[in-house]
Formats: sequence, C-alpha cells, structure tokens
Amino acid sequence: MGNPGGVRPLDDAHSAHAQDTAQQQADLEQRGRLINELRQELEDTNRGLIALHTELENARLAEARLAAIVASNDDAMLSLDADGRVQTWNPGAERLFGHTEQHIAGQPVDTLMPDAARAAFRTAVEQIRADRRAESYECRWRRADGTEVDVAVTVSAMRDASGTLIGYCATARDITHRLVAQAELAAARADREVMAERDRIARDLHDMVIQRVFGAGLALQSTAARLPGPGADRIHGVIGELDATIRELRTTIFDLHQPTQKAASLRAQVLEETSAAHDRLGFAPAVEFTGPVDAAIPDATAAHLLAVLREALSNAVRHAHASAVTVHVQAGSDLLLEVTDDGRGLDPAVTRRSGLTNLRRRAEKLGGTFDIAGLPAGGTRLRWRIPLTVTDSAPTP
Repeated sequence: MGNPGGVRPLDDAHSAHAQDTAQQQADLEQRGRLINELRQELEDTNRGLIALHTELENARLAEARLAAIVASNDDAMLSLDADGRVQTWNPGAERLFGHTEQHIAGQPVDTLMPDAARAAFRTAVEQIRADRRAESYECRWRRADGTEVDVAVTVSAMRDASGTLIGYCATARDITHRLVAQAELAAARADREVMAERDRIARDLHDMVIQRVFGAGLALQSTAARLPGPGADRIHGVIGELDATIRELRTTIFDLHQPTQKAASLRAQVLEETSAAHDRLGFAPAVEFTGPVDAAIPDATAAHLLAVLREALSNAVRHAHASAVTVHVQAGSDLLLEVTDDGRGLDPAVTRRSGLTNLRRRAEKLGGTFDIAGLPAGGTRLRWRIPLTVTDSAPTP
C-alpha cells in the first residue's frame, strides 16, 4: 500500500539545508559589501588626510617663506595690536631704530615718534578703521639714541578669518640717502639757474653798459679836444674814471662767468686773513688750531671771529710794531681766539679805542668775554672767548 509519510521528512531536510546555504551565502555577500564600504571609507579618509597634510605643509612653507622675507628685509617691519602696541619687530627695524625686539615688544609705537609724526600716524589708523586705504607718508621717527631718521611709512590692516580688525602692520623705509640725493639735485638745478642768470647779466653788462660807458668816454674825448687847459684836464680826469669803470665791469663780467664757490672752511679763512696781513706786518703770523675748529663753529659765529681777527691784526700793524705775531684758535666747550705779539706793549689809552670796544661788544652779544693785556716780557695778548652752546643771534658783520 506504501507510506507517503516516510518521504516527506527527507524532502524537508533537503529544503532546510538549501535555505541555510542560501542564508549563509546572503550573509557572506552582505559582509563583503560592508567590507568594501569600509575599505572605500578608509581610502577616502586616507586621501583626505594626505590632502590635509599637503595643505598644512604648503601653509607651513608659505609661512616660513614669509618669515624669511620679513627677517631679511632691510625695511623696518613691525606688527601692532589694536591698541598700537608693538607685537613683532624684524631685524631691519632693530638695525634702523636700535631697539631689540625684547626691549620694544609691548611698548606703544608712538615711542618711536616725535610729536610731529604722531598726527600722521593717527590719520593713517583712522583711515584703516574707516575701511579706507591708508596713504603712505614721509616723516621722521626717533632712534634709541635719541637721534631722528627720515622714513617713508606705510600702515596696513591685519584682520582675522572673519574680517575683524585685530591690529596693524607698519613698514618704515630709511629715505635719508634719497632725500640727500634730491637736495643735491635741487641744488644743482638752482646752480644752473643762477649761472644762467649770471650769464645773462654778464651779457647785458658787456653788450649795453660797457658800450654806453665807452661811447660816453669817446664823446668826452672829442669835447676835451675843443676846450682850453683847465677844463680839458677835468674832462680827462673823468675819462680816466670811465676807463677804470670799464676795467671793473670787465672784471665783474669775468667773475660772473665763473662757477659759484662753496664757502671755505674756517681754518682756510683764518689762514687767508693772516696771509693777507703778511705785507702790512712784514712777516707771516704763526697760526695754531686746537679742537674741531671747522666742525664745531656755526657760520655766523665764524664770521664774528674773522672780524675780530682782522681788527686784532690791524692793531698789531698800526700800534704794536711787533716782529712776531701768533694767532691761536681753539674750539671746545668755548671758542677762543688769542692773538699775541712781541711789540711795544699796551698803551694805557688802548682801552678807549673804538675798535677794541667793538670787539668787546661782539663778545658780550654772544655771551662771551674779551680782554687785552700787556705781557711781562713785552708785547700784548688779546683774548676773545665765547661759549659754543649759546645761539648766535647777533647780526653777522
């Protein structure tokens, strides 16, 4: 008769096994997909880390290059916080202003500025705060030793990632040599203009004035030929004066064609004065210098000293009858002119001479002293002394 129930359990076992196998296969496939997804995520993460590392390395290199530029720049470059206090200070700033970064860091930047420069810096800061570009400007800043230097200043904004103003960057460039070159160029142009004007004056003197004077002389000669003795003599005297005038005009024309000369040093001018006295004295005065004679004496003061020297040498010629004269110029905290001769000494009435009174007045106007005295061994010593710290406000002779 057969038993169908005996077959069903075997079919069910095969079916269950097939289902288990399919489930295992599905699990393996799912795990494979998960592994692939994790591998992809790891690869993406790795690429992102590599890109981030590259970006950071590029930023580090850029920052290092920027730092090298700042460090090697000859200009003074400094960063300031929002209150204007120095934060960083490059070697160029140390060379230009003399402060080390450790000394200046945290100090207000206006420590470097004389009063005249602070207003220009405040104007630049106000322009930046108003979201405008600050214009570069020129002024003088102060060094650590108190001296001042001409600089061209540029101020710019420092902002964070959000655009908020967090401070300022200031660059100061030494323009001393440029200003000197500009002054020399301006002086050269002025000299050319002066020479052109001198040439014009010389031409006018030659072409018009001399010709008119010469023509007047010829006319007077013609008149003198028709006059009797005394009248003709007077006219010939006038003609002689006209001839002398023509010679002087020609000398002036020659001088006008010569380049203008720079003022000689005080040493040279003293030597020139003593040399000019040689013929009148009959011998050359001895001259001695002590101290920085050329560097320490203002031009106006030097003019007074030369006037005093001329008067002293003139007195030696007129009154001393000396065989030797010594001139000593000394520059230190005071300026001293001492003129000594071996002549017949000081007459008691000498103090009343107007020339000596003028020398005393010159000294007093400059805050100094004047004295003249006879020497025990014979002769006279004149001393004219003024302090070099007093401003010479008296008119030059």
